[in-house]
Amino acid sequence: MVNGQPRPDFFIAGAARCGTTSLYLYLKQHPEIYVSPLKEPHFFARDLTKPPQGIHDEKAYLDLFADARDEKRRGEASVWYLISPAAPREIAAFSPGARIILMLRNPVDMLYSLWSLYLRTGNEDLTDFTAAVDAAADRRAGKRIPATTYFPEGLQYPDVGRYSEKVARWLRTFGAGRIKVILFEDFSRRTPEVYRETLEFLEVDPTFVPEYDLAKGTLAVRNQALKQLRRVPPEVLAQMRGTGRRHTIAEHRPYPPELKERLRRELASDVEALAALIGRDLTHWTRDA
Repeated sequence: MVNGQPRPDFFIAGAARCGTTSLYLYLKQHPEIYVSPLKEPHFFARDLTKPPQGIHDEKAYLDLFADARDEKRRGEASVWYLISPAAPREIAAFSPGARIILMLRNPVDMLYSLWSLYLRTGNEDLTDFTAAVDAAADRRAGKRIPATTYFPEGLQYPDVGRYSEKVARWLRTFGAGRIKVILFEDFSRRTPEVYRETLEFLEVDPTFVPEYDLAKGTLAVRNQALKQLRRVPPEVLAQMRGTGRRHTIAEHRPYPPELKERLRRELASDVEALAALIGRDLTHWTRDA
């Protein structure tokens, strides 16, 4: 808290399609944790395109935490902080002592999930995943960007899937003691255990058990969320309600096996570097199926 104004002191900084929404909801249920009513304000990372619901103004950003009272921790979850060179230093300057949670997933799977999401939300218009991956060079040069794109950086699929230097940047800025890396596979298979470890990392009561069913969990925090929204400025509320991308039903398309194997090969060295950084064996991410 600075000058009586609550400030966030932990950040779920990514990555996309790695379970951040579930963790956000589980943490929101904890009585000693306050999380912003807008999950992804993306106030930091000013070197990236601001997503549609991103917050530009510092006062509007701090207003997201105005309802915080005696909670031990206050936080938010903006998945594109991970890829931003600027975000770590911006957050470190804004919230000294902040703790960072990074959620990572096999990049071969994450990229396919991200492309599928983008097809539904309008960020992507290439309905063939191989073509979308191969378009990265043109798109880096500003070509072949869909008219409905709202986050062009996300279309750099192979680069988005290379985690090692991004994680190293956060480690250099905050130190290993203030960063918790959660693997999607662990979070999916051992949710209560990983949740407890996360509470310990945040130094709040680790015995609290949330509602893990996402639909029931959403209902459990509904009154809390409505109360939080009463403190959000009208212009931010309008932004939250009016600029969200509408998800449409997209045809399920199988993962092209040749592309899956190609991405395994292309990302193998980065996965190896990440494994060394976080002290985990990740060879199963890139070995043959």
